[in-house]
Amino acid sequence: MNIDAAQPAHRLIQITDPHIGGRPDYQLLGLDTGHTLSEVLSAVSGPTASTSADLLVVTGDVSANGSEAAYRRFLHKMQPVTAPWYWLPGNHDTPRKMDELAPRRRPEVVSVGAWRLLLLDTSVPGQISGGLSDEELARIGQLLEDHREHPLMLMMHHQPVPVGSHWIDGHMLKQGREELIALVRGLENVRAIAWGHVHQQFDSHLGHIGLHATPSTSVQFTPGSGPFAVDSEMPGYRWFNLRDDGSYETGVERVAIAEYSVDLASSGY
Repeated sequence: MNIDAAQPAHRLIQITDPHIGGRPDYQLLGLDTGHTLSEVLSAVSGPTASTSADLLVVTGDVSANGSEAAYRRFLHKMQPVTAPWYWLPGNHDTPRKMDELAPRRRPEVVSVGAWRLLLLDTSVPGQISGGLSDEELARIGQLLEDHREHPLMLMMHHQPVPVGSHWIDGHMLKQGREELIALVRGLENVRAIAWGHVHQQFDSHLGHIGLHATPSTSVQFTPGSGPFAVDSEMPGYRWFNLRDDGSYETGVERVAIAEYSVDLASSGY
């Protein structure tokens, strides 16, 4: 991808899979997910942040169990964030509660410079894997048509392509996956797809479309694993520098957590 460094860049931050519990003492595999989220948020929006964000998007599994208490706790932690931010649901979330507590945080489309971000809901009630119904796919097709003059990024929770970890690829986007790929493959203005769910970094491409998965702000999963495996990598986030000509740069930053304890021997959660 040719990058014109003279063009101003719009800074997008993606965080994902906080798995916040409703109680301050909640832990996931021995990890205090509230503490690690606070540390990541401080790195991206606190006084020591290397650069200010123009926009922040949370790509699902905001909560550990979809409870109102968990969302209220998350919203409290987000109060210091000054950049506009939005969220979308994952398989651990309850979209209805998210909308009730923060009704303007889940639009279909978000603008940043010339770019348009399509925020997709791939959650399916009662399932770990993701899906898109025929109705949802038709709506995505209409949005792609409506914004064909803009560079586009699709953001979602579930991975639309395998990332190489057998167990989590068993819970990827299933229903509607091939139809979604067919919708975007031939559109030159679709520049990137970004997601969470896999708790690890992944970067690839589908023709001209960049494909990017982002580490969790909580527990990390081991890349390339067969069965469930927890990684020793630190939590992190992804940044995008979006340029109005449709080019972009992206990378992942890890956040060193002083008090980081996770059960590396766990066989699941």
